[in-house]
Amino acid sequence: MSYHGSNGANAAASHSDEVIALDNLRGDNGISKQHLQTVKDRFQAFLNGETQIVADEAFINAVQSYYEVFLKSDRVSRMVQSGGCSSNDSREVFKKHIEKRVRSLPEIDGLSKETVLSSWMAKFDTIYRGEEDPRKHQQRMTASAASELILSKDQLYEMFQQILGIKKFEHQLLYNACQVSSCLF
Repeated sequence: MSYHGSNGANAAASHSDEVIALDNLRGDNGISKQHLQTVKDRFQAFLNGETQIVADEAFINAVQSYYEVFLKSDRVSRMVQSGGCSSNDSREVFKKHIEKRVRSLPEIDGLSKETVLSSWMAKFDTIYRGEEDPRKHQQRMTASAASELILSKDQLYEMFQQILGIKKFEHQLLYNACQVSSCLF
């Protein structure tokens, strides 16, 4: 049985319409050539030190690699021309790119790799969106800094163990002793 008739064309058009409808529901339409150029300019400005975004060498190297390998590639230009590249696609490429890099970094006391990843993604978002309004930029940076300062319960637990020089089993013994003594009084 052949699908070359109008039914096949209608099915293909229907599928295409569904994909477009899903993209519109997500609010993540393809980026234009002009928007791609704006994004490239923003990343170049960051790499030239023309932004207020504070970053370490590892993040700068990750952005440099993303800029050279992804943003400047002919493949991305062709995807943008065909309407097949969205802001979310760009973000996901960067996220996958940095996950590999962060996993290879040495451990830093009191700072999990997940915290580094979320911090880097917040900085990426700031670069990608640009810094049009200084007040909004300040609010985002304050929120980003606050998120970097928030530690999980496990991170706090490990940090206090290191500060106090107590191993996990010793901590459990002390905790149990305190529970017993509080029951006696």
